[in-house]
Amino acid sequence: MKTTTGTRRRQARPGGIDGRPSPWIWAGLDQASTWVLLVILLAIFLTGLAMVNVTQQHRQMSRELQDLRERVYLQEEERGRLLLEISTFGLADRIERVAREELQMRAPEPEEIVVVRND
Repeated sequence: MKTTTGTRRRQARPGGIDGRPSPWIWAGLDQASTWVLLVILLAIFLTGLAMVNVTQQHRQMSRELQDLRERVYLQEEERGRLLLEISTFGLADRIERVAREELQMRAPEPEEIVVVRND
């Protein structure tokens, strides 16, 4: 402020008992720009923490995805093997051979065949 004599007056500063400025004022916390800067720094810090968390989750999910892909591969391999096994069990030659060798079955002679009629 200017006085009528043209000299500037000093603005009164709230201070401690000894006349020094308080730590609040010394740190600049009485100004809006300081608070804006602190809010921006806090936002940057929280964004960094969120990035670390998201990166960790991404790595964990990538490992889980790789494990699931490996399981799918193994199950597809087993399915192919089982389908091949099923196709070999269904062959008529194999069925006849198992019936003869393991079950001691044989084709009936013509005189052993009995026809049953339901009239």
